[in-house]
Amino acid sequence: MFRRIIYEDWQLIFPVVALAVASLVYLAAAWRATRMKPAESARLANLPFENE
Repeated sequence: MFRRIIYEDWQLIFPVVALAVASLVYLAAAWRATRMKPAESARLANLPFENE
C-alpha cells in the first residue's frame, strides 16, 4: 500500500531541523518572558491602551 512513499535517511533531517528550530524559538520566547523585569512587563501589558 505504501510502496510509492519511499523515505530515505537524508530526508529525516528536514523534520528534525524544523522541530529543533521551532523549539528554540519557543524556548527563547519563554526564557525572555520569565527573565523580564516587572516594570517592563507592566509597560508591555498596557501598551495597546496607551495614547500618544
